[in-house]
Amino acid sequence: MQNLDSSYAKPFLSIPAQIRRLRTRGMDCGSDEFATAVLERYGYYRLSGYWHPYRQFQPAPAPALNDEGRENRLDTFRPGAKLAQVVSIYDFDQQLRTRLSALLSQLEISLRFFIGHRLGAIDLFAHRKPEVLGALRPAEADKAPEPTTTYTDWLDEYERHESRARDEFVLHFRGKYGPHLPIWVATEVMSFGVLSNLYTLMPQLDQEILAARFQVNTADGKGDRGAFSNWLNALRVVRNICAHYGRVWNRVFDVIIDTPGDTRNDDQHLLHQLGTSTVSNRLYGVLSILRYLILSIAPDDRSVLDVVEFITSQAQQIGFRLHQLGFPERWENEKLWDPSFRLDSRPMKAASLLDQAKSLTTAQVRASLTGAEVLPEKLSNDERKNELAHKAARYQLLRTYLRYGCLIEIDLGKTKHYPQFQFRDGKMIDAVGDTNQQLTRRANGAEKTALAQALITWWQTPNPDLPVSSNGQATSPEQLLERVTEGKFREAVDRVNATDTFIL
Repeated sequence: MQNLDSSYAKPFLSIPAQIRRLRTRGMDCGSDEFATAVLERYGYYRLSGYWHPYRQFQPAPAPALNDEGRENRLDTFRPGAKLAQVVSIYDFDQQLRTRLSALLSQLEISLRFFIGHRLGAIDLFAHRKPEVLGALRPAEADKAPEPTTTYTDWLDEYERHESRARDEFVLHFRGKYGPHLPIWVATEVMSFGVLSNLYTLMPQLDQEILAARFQVNTADGKGDRGAFSNWLNALRVVRNICAHYGRVWNRVFDVIIDTPGDTRNDDQHLLHQLGTSTVSNRLYGVLSILRYLILSIAPDDRSVLDVVEFITSQAQQIGFRLHQLGFPERWENEKLWDPSFRLDSRPMKAASLLDQAKSLTTAQVRASLTGAEVLPEKLSNDERKNELAHKAARYQLLRTYLRYGCLIEIDLGKTKHYPQFQFRDGKMIDAVGDTNQQLTRRANGAEKTALAQALITWWQTPNPDLPVSSNGQATSPEQLLERVTEGKFREAVDRVNATDTFIL
């Protein structure tokens, strides 16, 4: 006989015995027919999580919590406890799970695109190349570096999902191109957990850009990749609970939602309530970050508000307290829940520009400006002083470019980025600087992100009046610049008045 190694010895109870037990403990079960139908439909064990708050507390001097941190409650119910009330809460929770699943799916679809698109710009198969992700551990001098354990574990899990995928678009890719999917297709077959773990494997700068896109920032304004990863994990947990018909009403979730760096010590921040212990692991906290993230994608979306209105109306109708879902006092006064509230749309636009144009950070640009000239009087026989002089010259050159409006600058989360096509041979391309300066003057003090968007659009839009490519296709100013000298570029642009197509 198999040894199950379990101390569980409670007896099996028939449905009539279950009803008798509930009644003995003080539950109003209604008629036998009603109680039988309820228990056969839902199950005694599943409903126990919903009648738990109706159980009486252990009387003093017993502590409020047991050694495991759970409430000390008796098996008997408080006066007035009704099985019909429990069923109403269960039905509400079932509808709530459906609505939460729709919210999570809405966000998940966007995340699949943003992660796949960001990595796809680096490499078509970035998810299968740990060297691209930076997921290699240091190796000895005579050995090749190996992928980190975190990456190999992730790849094993991803391959299980890919191998099971049988969607038509997957079969098409496999039949036409081979067994492996490019990253923007691969994200479509990943579970939410695999997708969120891929985010943590992305290069640090790309993680920061994605976090800043959703306005989840550190105290110094960079994208808070730690907090954003925590949020994805929290949402993954809720999604799995919903998918497996688990209880979300009156539940303490396993993941405590982190507060981004710019939220801490700022009681005026939209998300300052996340720092409250009764919010950070309850449904209110989940709804708060869902509202915030979805507003970052769709400024006019009110789907989270609809769910909140559903919860509040059901709380009044059924008779449960919003506090059981983590709603704090005066929550309705928070700006986040104002239907007219909008998040700043500039971070999402700026992040889209970074997807559109491969860019360098300020530090990367400074390091690349090797053509910066050092005044003769700044040079000496001291190698260290010369190094500092060259560094200062690079700093000064970048400042000069910016002062005269020569560079396209994209500001995201207080981190500045510069499209890479503007640089060549250790300096800014003069023709690019002159053109940017001319177009910037026409913009007449336009908002920074809008100006960057207009400039990049002009550089990347094919112009039928410019010299065509070798295959007869219309070329953009950026493409023309790549294949002709600066002089010929200027001639071509001036000849057709190409800058007249600039639109802000």
